[in-house]
Amino acid sequence: MRIGVFRAVFLGMLGLAAALASPAAAVEMESGAGVAPHGPLNTLKDVGQAILNCWKWPPESEVRGGMELTIRLSFKRNGEIFGAKLSYQKRDVPDAEKALYYAALIDAMKLCSPLPLSPSLGEAIAGRPFVFTFRDTRKERKA
Repeated sequence: MRIGVFRAVFLGMLGLAAALASPAAAVEMESGAGVAPHGPLNTLKDVGQAILNCWKWPPESEVRGGMELTIRLSFKRNGEIFGAKLSYQKRDVPDAEKALYYAALIDAMKLCSPLPLSPSLGEAIAGRPFVFTFRDTRKERKA
């Protein structure tokens, strides 16, 4: 069952090499279980997967779907999240429904902080901005 699409875009990490490697990735979510990451995380892909695994969608019966949230955040060397900012949200979603998604976002960030970063990855990404987009496609018609 297709539950949602997660896209993680990393900005400014390790110069051009990171940008050429994979500036954006889409991953089909099979479950939104909200599972804390296990470490150590050694790559940017590991970080994206850890954030994905921390996310748990609001109950499908309580939302109409189509919500999109983008959050920008950074990590400390020890994996703690800091500087988180909601940078985009879909406009035509009722406030009560937005509150459910915000709660899911806060729960995911709490569950993922601190990320179990390897020392070398922690040094490399400390203070660098990440952008994560969560898009609920559970109620979209499948092709």
